[in-house]
Amino acid sequence: MAEKNSNSLVGTTGEYLVCAELGKKGVLAVLTPKNNPLFDIVAISKDAQKSIAIQVKTMSEHNKQGWKFTKFDKEQNNPKLFVVLVNILVENADFYIYEHDELTKRVEEEYQKYIEKPKRNGEPRKDVGFRWFDLVNFTENDKSKKNNWKILGF
Repeated sequence: MAEKNSNSLVGTTGEYLVCAELGKKGVLAVLTPKNNPLFDIVAISKDAQKSIAIQVKTMSEHNKQGWKFTKFDKEQNNPKLFVVLVNILVENADFYIYEHDELTKRVEEEYQKYIEKPKRNGEPRKDVGFRWFDLVNFTENDKSKKNNWKILGF
């Protein structure tokens, strides 16, 4: 089993993997400066007619909980904003492509299910400032987003 990488290295790797996949599809993808609060990549068509912003969330093969959203996004009402969830596997990676607001709604749905379910001892769960989104909670619609780059509209 490979040595566990730092969260920062995992996140950066995911961003570069997304840029590489877009490059293979003929889309120019450029990383933004670190700590940009809303997106990580700007992607532009070859003819410069279409541009979008992409937030990347990455988990490695060592992650057993799913993607963590530390600063949980609210709906942005921006059709040019997307999220790519990267699942780094031992030999390759899977990419789940979402419109930003659609993913925001899905993550909140799963969180509400979690928060409404009492703890084992019957006590209510407390609201936390982050959210998890895990493959075990994926619907058929979520699964249809796997490696579906057409969602980005290029």
